[in-house]
Amino acid sequence: MLTAAVFFAGCGIEEPVERVSLEPRPYVWQLPPAYRDVQLGKSTSADVLESIKRYEAEIISESESVIASCGEKKDTYQFWLTMAGFDEEDFTVTRKYFLAIDEKPWYVNWNIKTYGQKLRFDAEITMDKATLTEPYTSENQKRIAIIRKSLEYFRDDIMQVRQDNRILDTGAMMTNQTFERILYVLDKSPAFATRLDEPKGLTFDHLTLGKGRVQMLLNKNIVTFKIRIGRPLPLIWDAK
Repeated sequence: MLTAAVFFAGCGIEEPVERVSLEPRPYVWQLPPAYRDVQLGKSTSADVLESIKRYEAEIISESESVIASCGEKKDTYQFWLTMAGFDEEDFTVTRKYFLAIDEKPWYVNWNIKTYGQKLRFDAEITMDKATLTEPYTSENQKRIAIIRKSLEYFRDDIMQVRQDNRILDTGAMMTNQTFERILYVLDKSPAFATRLDEPKGLTFDHLTLGKGRVQMLLNKNIVTFKIRIGRPLPLIWDAK
C-alpha cells in the first residue's frame, strides 16, 4: 500500500491509470494498420488512403507522390506518423515508414519496474539498383551506403509534406537525428555494420534519448529497418 501511494503521488498531473496500463497509441506493441496493410509494389495511393480512413482518425497530408498521416496526445509529449512514398510511373508504394515518439514513457510491470520506449521507427524501402550494384570495397561499406540512401529517400519523401503541420516537421527532425547518429557510429567503426542484420541489431547511443538498437535487413532489393530507443518492454523488439 505504501509503495503504491508513493508511486501514484509521483505521477504529477497524469492520471494514475495511464501509468499502470499499456496505452493503445502510439502503437507500442504493434504497427498501425496504415503501415501494416500497405504492400510495396502492390498498394496504390487509393489503398493507402482507404487504410488510413478506415482505421485512423488522424491528420492526413498529401503531395503528388507521398501520403502521410499523424496524431498526438499526452499534451504533445507523444506523437506518431505513418508515411508512404510512391513510384512516379505506376504510383504503387515503393517506400513506407512509421515513427512513434514518447518523450515521457511510463509503463510498469508487476514488480514496479519502469519501462519506456522513447522512439520506434520502422521502414520498408525499395532500394535502387545503382546503390545495390555499386562496386564497394567491402560488405560493410555497402551496408553503410544503403543506410545513407535510405535516409535520402526519407528526407525527399517527408520534405514534400513536413510543412503541413508541426508533427511531421518534428518527426522529420527526430528521424534525421537518429539516422545521423547511427551513421556517425558506423563511420567511426565500419566493422560494426556486421551487427545490423543480427537478431538484436546494432546498439548505439542516441544524443538525447539514450540507448538504442537498429536492425537493417536486405531481401533482394527490399530494405527493412527496425529502430528502438529507450528501455522497451520485454518482447517489444520483436513486436510486429
